[in-house]
Amino acid sequence: MGYSSPMSARSSSPRDDESPKAGADLVVVLAKEPRPGLAKTRLAAGIGAHAAFQFAEAFVLDTLGLARASGRSVLIAYAPPDAGPWFEERAPWARRWVQPEGDFGERLHGAVREAFRLGFQRCVVIGMDTPHLPNERIGEAFSALDESDVCLGPASDGGYYLIGLSADAPALFQGIPWSTSAVLEVTVDRCSEENLRVALLPEEFDVDDAESLTELAVTLTKRPDAAPITRERFRSR
Repeated sequence: MGYSSPMSARSSSPRDDESPKAGADLVVVLAKEPRPGLAKTRLAAGIGAHAAFQFAEAFVLDTLGLARASGRSVLIAYAPPDAGPWFEERAPWARRWVQPEGDFGERLHGAVREAFRLGFQRCVVIGMDTPHLPNERIGEAFSALDESDVCLGPASDGGYYLIGLSADAPALFQGIPWSTSAVLEVTVDRCSEENLRVALLPEEFDVDDAESLTELAVTLTKRPDAAPITRERFRSR
């Protein structure tokens, strides 16, 4: 989820003058514009730079499609800062916002903070590494927030692929050992310390190397409605 950029900006979209309705939900997609030679470097080590770029592009487009299919408003928190036109062309229906400078926690929290600044009452944040999520997963996350303050989608590597909140919670993004197998555990503990009710969604895996790409191919045979663009990339290999 998310990448560093040297600047931040207010949200932009054709609907900037529209305020969220009471109780409105927002889906935030942390996304980096896929660029040849720069996209998915761990995956590129196993399948080559061009193929990794093609899959990275498919992951972004499928994730944006998943967010739109949820029926909620969507904010793309993007990087690098000059990627705005790329995302505007592919998702003109979404709000756009440049990720702030800082480490992963600061960038993730920045997107959450922006969601609530815009006036939305709940947000769910997803990244680009799980294009295979079932279509109903985002709805499940918001349903979990009906009874909880925070919902988390555990990743098989010990992190999480989704976080949902009903209010800003800065403590969940500070002092977390990002990029380690302890991320989920520490975050759940932090929720307890902050007296936040937390719900856990089904576990999924991130796609970041050749091995997990193979797992993705198998998973898509079991989820025929998931990730249509990524599915087509597999067919055209």
